[in-house]
Amino acid sequence: MNTFIDPDEVHDRASFIRFVEALIEDRREAEEMERAEPGKYRMGGANDWQNAMISSFLECALAGSEAQDDWGTGGAGPGWRDLAIFLYLGKIYE
Repeated sequence: MNTFIDPDEVHDRASFIRFVEALIEDRREAEEMERAEPGKYRMGGANDWQNAMISSFLECALAGSEAQDDWGTGGAGPGWRDLAIFLYLGKIYE
């Protein structure tokens, strides 16, 4: 069951927590799929996960956010949506 929430739907602490919970569930599901069929996911992870290791996840989250011209530029600094986008970029950015 894919419980993905779009990071653009994050607007406060509660929706950020729901987003992170969904991201965790999405990764757990991907891990199960990858264990069941490792050959199928040799070039990219299940559920579009490109970075399964924490080091590559954080590297790509950082690189992705640096490539976003408008990331974290609103108001007094990054908001809940920006944090969600940062985590989402860790999942998908290559």
